[in-house]
Amino acid sequence: MTALFAWSQRIGAALTVLTKALLALIVVLVCADVLARNIGQSLAWSASLVEYLLIYATFLPMPALVRGKGHVCADFARRALPEPLRSVVERAVYVLCVGICIYLGAVAFDRLLETAHSGAYEMRTFDMPQWLIYLPMVIGLWLSSIEFLRYLLGVDSLYGGDPTQVEGF
Repeated sequence: MTALFAWSQRIGAALTVLTKALLALIVVLVCADVLARNIGQSLAWSASLVEYLLIYATFLPMPALVRGKGHVCADFARRALPEPLRSVVERAVYVLCVGICIYLGAVAFDRLLETAHSGAYEMRTFDMPQWLIYLPMVIGLWLSSIEFLRYLLGVDSLYGGDPTQVEGF
């Protein structure tokens, strides 16, 4: 399992770097589109591309955010519980998170296979294979399930550390 967790961390770190590049590209595209509109031109395709890139920027850094505890966490309810119950609730949260990530990843994977097999395209200002829309969802959700599994197995705690110091961001 240690090798799986190390592999997940390396992949998550690489996806974080990729996400930073995608966010920089989004900024450039938006600025270029605004500039083009101000001089009477149009980069109509840039709005569609930015929408697709936002899907990637949402799902690709998920595993690194889970590992680095860089998510929204309402810990006040857990802290109000007595210590023995706290541990039970914490484990239940981990099981729920692993289950949700695996389930949603499986749904996205099913759609990815279905759209890849059918050859479906998303048609906007340019055509994009629909399976490319589901790909970051599958990657992000399944790698996140591995990260939540780390917490479930006791390698780390989701509720410890400083959430303002997310590794890689």
